[in-house]
Amino acid sequence: MYTIRKGNLAITGSVRAATRKAPMTRYLGVIVQLPPALLALIFGAQGITWLTRPASAARFWGFPVPEGGLGLSSMIAALASLCLTIALCLLLALIRRQRVWYYPPMMMFGLFAVGRIVAGVVHGAPILPGRFIAELVFVGLLFLAARTTGTPRDA
Repeated sequence: MYTIRKGNLAITGSVRAATRKAPMTRYLGVIVQLPPALLALIFGAQGITWLTRPASAARFWGFPVPEGGLGLSSMIAALASLCLTIALCLLLALIRRQRVWYYPPMMMFGLFAVGRIVAGVVHGAPILPGRFIAELVFVGLLFLAARTTGTPRDA
């Protein structure tokens, strides 16, 4: 605690001890931010590809593009917005250093995995562990990145 007095004005506060992060902690913080940065680049590129070359983007996801009409419009709009939202949320998390921006992509990836499992068990779609395990790994990596980022209410 300290008090500074200047005439009739007194300011009281506390001084936090300057703490330096250990080098390993600093490097770990940087390493944990790499997967979100890579995911932001990949999904940003996918979103732009959906807007510019939907047939190419659909091959990446493993399904055909509808032949015009409402299906084509809906597919392009939905998947471009999904990919770009993931990329923008991750970029905001990295730039603003606010963990709250990691939560939407974590929820999306987690629900992708749940949707794939439900599609396989309930609707007879092929169960692709490589896809839903990767999505759950993404959730875990984003969770680690969120834990090393500022508090939820940092502005």
